[in-house]
Amino acid sequence: MIYKKFILLSSFFLFVHVLQKQQSLVSYSDANQEIAGIHVLTSCENSRFKIKIEKNAGEYSFLIFDRNKIISKGKVGKHNEDDTLYLNFGKIGGIYDTDTIQIQKYGNAMNEYVHFTQCGEKYLTFIKSK
Repeated sequence: MIYKKFILLSSFFLFVHVLQKQQSLVSYSDANQEIAGIHVLTSCENSRFKIKIEKNAGEYSFLIFDRNKIISKGKVGKHNEDDTLYLNFGKIGGIYDTDTIQIQKYGNAMNEYVHFTQCGEKYLTFIKSK
């Protein structure tokens, strides 16, 4: 009897786990549709830096601006891990969450080099402009 309850309970938790994974895949799909746009770093030198993400033919590309000058461009790399969407802009890595891109500027393995040296913060938050 205890064995049957254990199997029933284990089956229930497995079902809930699979259901949660399906929901996270759906939210990941929704996040893919929302990353396109212009994301602005408002905390540094009067919004000096911007990341523009565009979707063309099912692929995402980016342009990074220092004022009006393009300082980097390429394809956006992205992967989902533990319900977190990671974006790569060349050698710059960040996390996407609710219309913001969070980049740790220095002191981690994700970003080998220091980027946006004009900004003193360790964590840079690019917010999607409306």
